[in-house]
Amino acid sequence: MMNDNARSLIVGATALVTGLCVGVGAGFLFAPYSGARTRRHLRGFAEDVVEDRAEAVDKIIERGKRLMGV
Repeated sequence: MMNDNARSLIVGATALVTGLCVGVGAGFLFAPYSGARTRRHLRGFAEDVVEDRAEAVDKIIERGKRLMGV
């Protein structure tokens, strides 16, 4: 049987995901640019995020190596 805390977590997570999907859908419907331009913008944004995260991971690994004396 599921306790109240687990049930609340599931309901909250479901509401969050639903809200995110509705927000993204509304954003696409009311976007000020054409679909092609919006996709290019999103692709560029995603590539920037991936690059930034990769750099952050590399920095963390280097710090870890320095701390461990490797």
